Amino acid sequence: MRFQSSLLVILVGVLTSGCFRSTTTIELKTDGSGTIVQENAVGAQALAMIKSFASQQNAKAPSPDIFSQEQAIKTAQSMGVTFVSGEPIKSAEMEGYRARYRFDDITKIKINMQQGPDSLAPAAAQKEPPFGFSFSRGAASSLLTIQMPDQKTPGAFPGMPGTGGTSDADKAQAAQALAMMKMMMQGMFLDVSLAVDGRIIKSNANHVQGSKITLLQVDFDKLLADEAAMKRLEGAKDLKGLADIPGLKIVTEPKVVIEFSR
Repeated sequence: MRFQSSLLVILVGVLTSGCFRSTTTIELKTDGSGTIVQENAVGAQALAMIKSFASQQNAKAPSPDIFSQEQAIKTAQSMGVTFVSGEPIKSAEMEGYRARYRFDDITKIKINMQQGPDSLAPAAAQKEPPFGFSFSRGAASSLLTIQMPDQKTPGAFPGMPGTGGTSDADKAQAAQALAMMKMMMQGMFLDVSLAVDGRIIKSNANHVQGSKITLLQVDFDKLLADEAAMKRLEGAKDLKGLADIPGLKIVTEPKVVIEFSR
C-alpha cells in the first residue's frame, strides 16, 4: 500500500508537470448519442522516471502500465460511457494510449476540464466540476446546451506564476518562477473539443471551425513564451478577460448553445 501511494504521488506529479498531451474529442449525433476519442501521452523521459521509481521500490514488481485498456475502462466508468476499443500510442518522443468510447445519451456523460491527467488520479482527487449537458431534438435540428464548469476565480490555471510587483526583488522572483514553470510545463498540451455529425447552424461558442467547437485548449509552450499573455492571464478579472490569449482557447460564456442538423 505504501508503494502504491508513493507511486501515485510521483505519477500525478510527473503527468501534471511534464511533457504531457491530452486530447478529448466528443463526436455528437443528432439523436444525442455519440462517441468520445481520448488520447493521453507522456514524454519518454517522464515515463522512464516512473518506471525507474517503481523498480527501485520493488525490483520484482513489473513496470507499471499507466496507459492501458484497464485504465481506459476505469476512465469510462468515471465518465459514464462504454469502452469500445483502444490501442497504444508510441513514438520516439512520447508514449500513451488512444481510447474510444460510446454513449447513448450525452446528458448522462461527465467530462472534466482536467480529464487528461486527472483521469489517472483517484476520483476523490478530481475536484474540478464536470461539464453539464442538456439536449433536445427537433424536427429540423438538434439543440445542445453545455453548462461550463463554474470558474469563480480568474486563476483558471493554479500555480501559474504572476508577473510580480514593481520592485527589483519581486521582478527577479517572478522571472525565476516563470523560468521554472517553462521547464516544468514544456510540451504540455490539453484539448477538449466537440464535433457534431452535420453542420452547425448557430452557436455562441468562441472557437468554431466547421462542425467542430473547441471548449478548452491550452498550449503551455505558446502561453509561457508570451510575456504579454502572462500579464493578461494574471490580470484577468473574469473568463472574458482570457479571450484571445495566445496558447489559450476557452469558452467565455457560462453556457454554450449549439444548434445543428444533418
